[in-house]
Amino acid sequence: MTRVPRAWAALLFFSAGALFMGCSSGEPRYDISGAAKIDGEPIPFGEIIFTPDAGQQNSGPQGIAKIRDGTYDTRFPGGKGIAGGPTNFTVTGLTAPGGRVLCEHEMKADFPRADTTHDINVPAPRKKSAKAAKEI
Repeated sequence: MTRVPRAWAALLFFSAGALFMGCSSGEPRYDISGAAKIDGEPIPFGEIIFTPDAGQQNSGPQGIAKIRDGTYDTRFPGGKGIAGGPTNFTVTGLTAPGGRVLCEHEMKADFPRADTTHDINVPAPRKKSAKAAKEI
């Protein structure tokens, strides 16, 4: 009967080790911060998801930055640094936590592989023409 507990202990030990090793890819992450605006006005709340641009042969971990009062930073709680290099990112702006969506806009940039700042200004959403609104 002592073999079963030892086997379970060994399994748990190696599984936990693999889990912790898998959580840390070992790839560097860089902090990024800056202003987050929509048509020149601060975005009150939201987030930015940064994804390395595979089409430009870039890879690495995905990053996230929370937007608070017109500023974003990967060091805010819940944030994760970026890989740097060619990056696609999506800005989602809200009026408040759980509020109305102000924007959801995709952008591209080539970030340095170092901590950096980068201001973002999302263009104002296009308004539907009267003709397009009637067709809907």
